[in-house]
Amino acid sequence: MIILLPELCSGAKLTAVTVIVDRHVKDPCAWLRAVTGELAGAPPADTRGVLLTVWDGLVAARLAGLHAAAASPRWRARQRHAEAVEFDLAVQLARNCTVGTGLAIPARLSGAAVAWPVERADAAVAAIIAFCGTAETMLRRAGELTPVWEDSLLGPVALTRWLADCWAGRHTGDPLRLPVPPPPWWR
Repeated sequence: MIILLPELCSGAKLTAVTVIVDRHVKDPCAWLRAVTGELAGAPPADTRGVLLTVWDGLVAARLAGLHAAAASPRWRARQRHAEAVEFDLAVQLARNCTVGTGLAIPARLSGAAVAWPVERADAAVAAIIAFCGTAETMLRRAGELTPVWEDSLLGPVALTRWLADCWAGRHTGDPLRLPVPPPPWWR
């Protein structure tokens, strides 16, 4: 879900556009599943394309995770651990060409968010874990196909595994401490 301005569709460069999505996404789980499918079918040799798709998936995962956390104390506790990993993953991806080219990562749910039933929250967490597995695999493949393994891909590979582990209850961490001011992509 990258935004291209008409004058740039010729293959030049992506613009520095950041879009806030949390008010426009009706079903973050469906969006996350769609991004996961898109990522699974992406050519791993297109490292930039893989990174951009992982960014979109991270935005969708963050939004789905915030909804899950609002639905259940179990997921709220895990979301607190996942939040720092999500931020660290976003920082790593931002260093590798994705910042400012797509979607802002929601810092919190909008005030108009509707509470989800626990079953939907459980499905959201399953979708997040599935996305993380696909992202880890595709980032690893992208790194293996580069002429020299790019160290810039090592961080995202590990962080996607840790993010899945946070949601599965296998990884705990420190709460997120945002820099002041927060990055423009964390809204």
